[in-house]
Amino acid sequence: MADPGLAPPEAARVMAARAGDAVTELGTAAAVVLAAAAAVVGIVEPVVVTVLLVVIGALAYDAWRFVHRDDLPPNVERVLLGHGGALRGTVGAAVTVCFVAWSDASAWVAALAALMSIGVVVLEPVLGQARQYRVTFVSNVPGLTPAPKQVDLELVATGAHLGALAFGAVTAGVGLSPWWWAAVTLVAAGPDVVMGVNAVVRMRAGRKIEADLPGAVAAYAPHAVVYTAWPDDGTHQVTMWLPYLQRTGRRLLVVTRHNYPAELLAEQTDLPIVMRHGSRDLDDVVVPSLTTAFYVNASSGNSIFVRHHQLTHVFLGHGDSDKPTSYNPTHAMYDRIFAAGEAAVRRYAAHGVAIPRDTFDIVGRPQVEGVATAEGPVPAEPTVLYAPTWRGHVDETAYHSLPIATEIVAGLLGRGATVVFRPHPFSYQFETDVETIRTVHQMLREDTARSGRRHVFGERAEREMSIFDCINAADAMVSDVSSVVVDWLFSGKPFAMTAMTERGHDFVGHYPIAAAAYVIEGDASNLSAALDSMLGPDPLALERRAVRNDYLGDFPAEGYSDVFVARAREIIDHRRTGELVDEAAAEGDTEDSGVKLTLGAVRRQLAVAARDVTTGGLALVTFVAALLGAPRGLTIGGALLTMALVVVLHRRARPGNRKFQQIAGTLQMSRLLLVLALLVAWFDWHGSSWLVAVALAVVAAATSVETTVFDSWERVGLEARNLPTLNVDVRERVPRGWVGVLDAGALVVAWLAAAAGITALVVLAAAACLVAVCVALVTGLRRVYRCVDAEDRLYATLEEHAPEFTVYFGSNVGARYQIGMWMPYFERLGRPFVVVTRNLTMFRSLEGITTAPVIHRPSIRSLQEVLVPSMRAAFYVNNAPNNTHFIERRQMVHVWLNHGDSEKPACYNPVHAIYDRIFAAGQAGIDRYARHGVEIPREKFEIVGRPQVEDIAPARGPVRDLSERTVLYAPTWRGPYADSEVYSLPRGEEIVKALLKRGVRVIFRSHPFNYRFPDATRTIAKIGALLEADRARTGRQHVWGDAAEVRMSVVDCFNASDAMVCDVSAVVSDYLQSQKPFAMIAVGRSPDVLRKEAPAARAAYVVDGVLSGLEPALDAMLGEDPLAEERARTRVYYLGDFPTGTYADGFLTAGRRLIDAGPLDEGLRR
Repeated sequence: MADPGLAPPEAARVMAARAGDAVTELGTAAAVVLAAAAAVVGIVEPVVVTVLLVVIGALAYDAWRFVHRDDLPPNVERVLLGHGGALRGTVGAAVTVCFVAWSDASAWVAALAALMSIGVVVLEPVLGQARQYRVTFVSNVPGLTPAPKQVDLELVATGAHLGALAFGAVTAGVGLSPWWWAAVTLVAAGPDVVMGVNAVVRMRAGRKIEADLPGAVAAYAPHAVVYTAWPDDGTHQVTMWLPYLQRTGRRLLVVTRHNYPAELLAEQTDLPIVMRHGSRDLDDVVVPSLTTAFYVNASSGNSIFVRHHQLTHVFLGHGDSDKPTSYNPTHAMYDRIFAAGEAAVRRYAAHGVAIPRDTFDIVGRPQVEGVATAEGPVPAEPTVLYAPTWRGHVDETAYHSLPIATEIVAGLLGRGATVVFRPHPFSYQFETDVETIRTVHQMLREDTARSGRRHVFGERAEREMSIFDCINAADAMVSDVSSVVVDWLFSGKPFAMTAMTERGHDFVGHYPIAAAAYVIEGDASNLSAALDSMLGPDPLALERRAVRNDYLGDFPAEGYSDVFVARAREIIDHRRTGELVDEAAAEGDTEDSGVKLTLGAVRRQLAVAARDVTTGGLALVTFVAALLGAPRGLTIGGALLTMALVVVLHRRARPGNRKFQQIAGTLQMSRLLLVLALLVAWFDWHGSSWLVAVALAVVAAATSVETTVFDSWERVGLEARNLPTLNVDVRERVPRGWVGVLDAGALVVAWLAAAAGITALVVLAAAACLVAVCVALVTGLRRVYRCVDAEDRLYATLEEHAPEFTVYFGSNVGARYQIGMWMPYFERLGRPFVVVTRNLTMFRSLEGITTAPVIHRPSIRSLQEVLVPSMRAAFYVNNAPNNTHFIERRQMVHVWLNHGDSEKPACYNPVHAIYDRIFAAGQAGIDRYARHGVEIPREKFEIVGRPQVEDIAPARGPVRDLSERTVLYAPTWRGPYADSEVYSLPRGEEIVKALLKRGVRVIFRSHPFNYRFPDATRTIAKIGALLEADRARTGRQHVWGDAAEVRMSVVDCFNASDAMVCDVSAVVSDYLQSQKPFAMIAVGRSPDVLRKEAPAARAAYVVDGVLSGLEPALDAMLGEDPLAEERARTRVYYLGDFPTGTYADGFLTAGRRLIDAGPLDEGLRR
């Protein structure tokens, strides 16, 4: 069981692929330099041309292998444009040397051809950046013109450039003019030009779309959206519902989160479609006319849209079956669930998923209205539909019968049946299943040739015919646990189901629909008997009719779909009331900046590529200067200027930081061109020297292989920590950044040596490069092998470790502080556990935070490797969308903790309904859901206190009696969404000035996320300057910056203060533990509204957002403090009534009980 991101994940195979990369980089770079040297010294032309053609062939094979390889992590994009560009540019330079060395043609002409050939490669990074820029897809939206489709000529462009290089080498060898090479190179650049023009046009169109889209959607005024966050081809999930939703007569808008499915949907419907990628982008479609959102799948991205409380969120799904996808606990986040029949409702409860009964609407399954019903015996020569499902993301849902497909088809053919074979489209994602499908196709072709029966399969069955066409064409069916079976029930015809996950008797118990099916064992041992019963006497006919009503609703066939249409129309026409539409959005659990096309964003992306263009251009000019025999000082100056620019571009790199590591593998083309320039110049100034040529070949090879050295330390195989038997920590003996520094340094030393012709210096520099790169490469490949091998052994290792719970972190921000606040209490639970992260940066940020195993799991399927039998519970501190990937695993109880307790929407998000247990600090944490219209069964909640406050010290005494007072100012952050900028930091200077006027010491601690935003960072700096100036003037020891935000914890800040000024955030409820006075800034709402929304504000001195009441509030807070008694009551309401000395035991006791109860105690989930 291993991460399918490496398929298959054999350590030796993956390491061999990386070693192949290294050999290609080392060999081609060295060969090109030596070939150029051979050309200059006059070695026979065919030999040199042959070497260059071999190098070009190797680069062509490497490009093909790059596109098709499967040993890279799934998040690595296979962008061919620019791949191998540095080596291709070096080959172009070598061809130019050949022209100059072998013919009487003008060196200027050869130089011009080189400028064209190498210039194309130099500019490829810019083109690549422009093409990678996401342009919003829209279709059929009145007032919006779609951007032209992206022209994909990457393969053609790469092949054309390699072909032009080969032509140049041959042309030089036969003595033709370099003008021929220049002409062919110009033609070969055509695909790049076409893609460049297309990219510019698309970017301009995209900017216009983004500017006009909000107004266009508002003008269209949709009543409902059909929403899908699925990134791949899931068009059938949407299109199956559109005809019935359109029959409501209400305006619909299809919203996708990715361009690819939007483009596919545009080919199948004339409804308006918009792609909204980021969380902020989705705000553009939430217009006043919108009342309802329909969801066709349970994608993790759905939770981003569910946050809009003013809409009614309706889950439709895309099929009804007894699979776990049809009782997924994440469905609890929706306001309504449309169920086909009562069986769907019972299914949730039967599997421990608590959802209130009034959430469900029994509406039938309208798609089956096109299914023809039939009664009576199966014909003597039947047509049988075989419709296997796909294997699913995890082993739990591996219901697909493709492993026994050949036996099933053979059994049908042996009974004279005509077969309609329609596998699930997702099965084509797996090579093993694709091979089985091919085998079945061949069986059917051979039987057609032998018997004349016209079987239906391939394009005809899977594309031209709908699933309902296939159902109507068949007299009986064989399928798996899937929605196809439910649809088939409407026909009344017999069917068989495969029991791939358990034996038949248990199978019927877990999948009630199988009571109406002829069950085929997973090993096909009873296949013959099952097929004979289905195609013969059919004893289950009466049972099928009863099951049909249970699964599809007891509605008459005439007008069957009208039930769905009427209920959908009713919900669309009913606007939700009582919600605060402009409320602050959920706290940012995931960095999701959206896709706003601004000139600034374009410039920033292109600036990254521009460094390659600038340094590459300077290096190219230096190469041409050497080729034309320019003065020595000019040529050396050009080389040193290029290298100086390389240093400037890496000026922020420091040993130990990420930018230093990235020195390796960057700006390679400019450095390789300087190697060839130096070769030409040295031979011109000091005569031929094979010792120098070999030394420069070593420098070139070392520079080229930096890419593999760097990649060897990136994500590959298992990333884990604190698993001694799976030690993947390999010490980087020569850090990759130093490899780049040494290679660049060697090149500078070689150019300086060229001024005086000191060969020994060049040789020594090359030797240093060789030693460093060999050590780094061998160490890196060793790490690759160890990591991939460890991935294969992870499951067995965790079985032995036997963790009893998981701390799951799915976000890409905030792991250290969000997990860090809970880690001491996880460890005090006294049960073995693991931490699972989904983001590599977050994994690395957790170093040193715990001695428990920390494991990075990048994909959905890779999560399977941590689900060992001992695992009983999972705790969640962050509401990242991909939490749903883990919650689907029903063998454990899932507990929501959050990373703070406040009145922000993050603490009453309807998505929390997906968890089995919600640990609340106090009654306030339960009441706020209901107060905001979020219905979650009371039995899911448990009051456990907030253990983090156990170390918060009580007040020193009445604040008015203190001679020296300290006030903490702790503003929150602006939040991730357009409607969430309700923080006081923009008025922070005024607040701090008012505090300083009262002679208090100030502790200023900003929320760490504020540092993401330049304007907030500037304000923080201004406040710091205020405090610095006051400290210099008065001597008061104010605390801010790292002193308050790094060296002091939040609790330290609480304990050091006597009062606090803050916003609506989690620090409010925590500060209540101290019973010290505090003031709250009501940004974005009036003080009265704040007291209504946030009961904690009743114990606070509330100041409006424009600070008009700041002075009296501070006077009351620091003076008589009339709210002291109210704070004591509010403390119990928010933090629970637990003894101070053993306060954390509330959480510890509840946590241990859930873990120890075990995964089979369904009572915990009801």
